[in-house]
Amino acid sequence: MGIVARQSIKGSIVSYFGVFIGFITSMLVVVPMVDPASYGLLGILCDAATLLGSLAMVGMGASGVKYFPYFKNPAKHHNGFFYYLLVIPLLGVAVFFSLAIILKAPIINYFSQNAAVFADYFFWIFPWAFFIVYQNIFATYSNVLMRIVIPRTVQEVIIRVFNMAILLMFAFDIIDIHWLVALQVMVYGVAMLINFLYIARIDKLTLWHDNSFVPTPMRKEIASYAGYTLLASVGTTIMQRVDSFMIAGMLGLESLGIYRIAMYMGIISEIPSRSLFAIAQPVAAEAIKNNDAEALSKLLKQVSINLMLISSAIFLLLYINVDNIFEIVPNGLRYASGKWVMVFIALAGVINITFTFSLNILQLSNYYMYYLPFLLLLSLCGILGNRLLIPYLDINGAALAKVITYCVFGLLLTSFVYYKLRIHPLTWNHLKLLVLVLMAIGLHHLLPVLPVPFFDALYRTIVIAVFGVVLVYKFKISEDANKIADKILKKSK
Repeated sequence: MGIVARQSIKGSIVSYFGVFIGFITSMLVVVPMVDPASYGLLGILCDAATLLGSLAMVGMGASGVKYFPYFKNPAKHHNGFFYYLLVIPLLGVAVFFSLAIILKAPIINYFSQNAAVFADYFFWIFPWAFFIVYQNIFATYSNVLMRIVIPRTVQEVIIRVFNMAILLMFAFDIIDIHWLVALQVMVYGVAMLINFLYIARIDKLTLWHDNSFVPTPMRKEIASYAGYTLLASVGTTIMQRVDSFMIAGMLGLESLGIYRIAMYMGIISEIPSRSLFAIAQPVAAEAIKNNDAEALSKLLKQVSINLMLISSAIFLLLYINVDNIFEIVPNGLRYASGKWVMVFIALAGVINITFTFSLNILQLSNYYMYYLPFLLLLSLCGILGNRLLIPYLDINGAALAKVITYCVFGLLLTSFVYYKLRIHPLTWNHLKLLVLVLMAIGLHHLLPVLPVPFFDALYRTIVIAVFGVVLVYKFKISEDANKIADKILKKSK
């Protein structure tokens, strides 16, 4: 995959370094020293700002990726592409921020019974959302130029480093809850600024544009696509965060704080997709533009199996050590009720990223109008699942609802994309990998339990890792993984 492989590997390294920082923050700062209710408040504000930001972007993230190939011309400053990317979201900010203010009363009323403190921080959502909008806009511009590493570093590392510092100050009573929220918002402002300075460095930014370059038919097409993408991004955001909103409203901020810690650990299984999708989307857009179905099919299968392999390894790592993790971490028993949340979220992540690049391709294709119904279906399944399962299974119900939703969604999406585009992500290697994962789980349950959690986790991880690596290589699950292994073995000789 050339540049896709190089950039995605670099991006993945950055992402996992960010995960390490996030792990340190969660396990050594939040769990031992931050009460779940305060962490839950910070989480619900972040989710609300992210939802508002996704609305205000008015679909310009995905639209930028899809239509950049038509604007691409370095000699002519990409025909004013940056101007449109910068200015159009301002309309979204004006419209949706106003709408959020109008709907303030019913929003606050929803949280009034179990999360009443949300009302005291409602207006912090707006600057937070604004910074999220333009942090993502500037990252999109960098992505279409095939430069994902710095924006990924900002998102995965810099924000998390600042988060850890702020939470430490809160834990040691240097700042109170008000400053905790305020400084968190400022972190995203800094992230936005760094992304802007980076794209200003790698490209000569200008507000020059020529409206005549974009003929009326293309304007209508872009507007239509952006409208669909706007609704789709809302569906995505709701699907990703509906559990947080419903837990806060139905169970309270303390339950949400416990859920978010466990969810953060589980969602690690989806981290590989962030870098690979960011760099693979422009390649897919180019293949679609050139009507190269063979290249598109190869890309889809390659992305799917590589992501399933990496995410399955992470899922196994979490599954076999779920009890050890909360016993090793100081004060971990306070959050241990979320251990099955971690497992379910990790499993949901494996299912999601195995199939979801098909959704990205659908979004970039001429059938993009079907992208919206699929995401709305996903959101509705998530809402219904949470509504039915949370009252019976508490926070575990929210996590299980995510697993069920992704299973149904993945099967329907794959069938539809194959029907329309005659491509699908599945190969025999997916089935072989599934069998290997089940075998590894069986081996885990046969291993004796050591009395010391740290040593139990260490030996268990080593045994399962050796078992998995050998069989993945032997059965050639991933062509890319085998190539990397061959290079390592060649150098070691």
